Amino acid sequence: MSDELEFEARLQLLLAKRGQELVRGLVEEVTNLHHEIAALKRELAALADYQATRDRWLAVDGTTTRNVRMPASVVVEPDQLLRPRDGFYPMEYTGDGTPFRWTGPMAQFSFDIFVDRARGAELKLEALSCIDFETQKNIMLLADGAVTPTAMIPAGNGFDIAAELAPRADARATNLVFVLPTTLPAPEGNDPRLLGLAFGRLTVTARSGERAAG
Repeated sequence: MSDELEFEARLQLLLAKRGQELVRGLVEEVTNLHHEIAALKRELAALADYQATRDRWLAVDGTTTRNVRMPASVVVEPDQLLRPRDGFYPMEYTGDGTPFRWTGPMAQFSFDIFVDRARGAELKLEALSCIDFETQKNIMLLADGAVTPTAMIPAGNGFDIAAELAPRADARATNLVFVLPTTLPAPEGNDPRLLGLAFGRLTVTARSGERAAG
């Protein structure tokens, strides 16, 4: 259905209501619009950040870019700067003091990292847990906009997501977007947030010459 037809259908439904039903319908419409605007703002902010990072590196002189030495390994921890617009809630701790961050409220969360990918790289994301593994297990990874195969590996009460990033001979940032099938409310009922997975750590390591050949 086109946007115009959908708008017309929603308008006709509102016009058919009276009294309290009309008030509730208007409140629901305003709430839905607020959520849509908030989601659009998050997406635009993430796109602007990615574009700004890309432009900064493209602006570097070609000779200088070739001489940039990229890190061989990058580790992202929950206590680092992970912003709500990238799909993360504030840091929390497990009962034994392990830091983590829930992802949400949207189904996707993302990272922009700089790592050597001349021979490709190996990725591992450690998740302490999620709300419902069977519902949320089919996680998709977009690396620089391309769908990248992943493997789910059980690890304690949680799981690891492993993937291999394709070789790339430049010094641009690597953009990683993880997309869950959905986010879910906490089962206890006293947490109003929509939760994805409990993020523990992201590690991306450049392949050595021997591993790349293998």
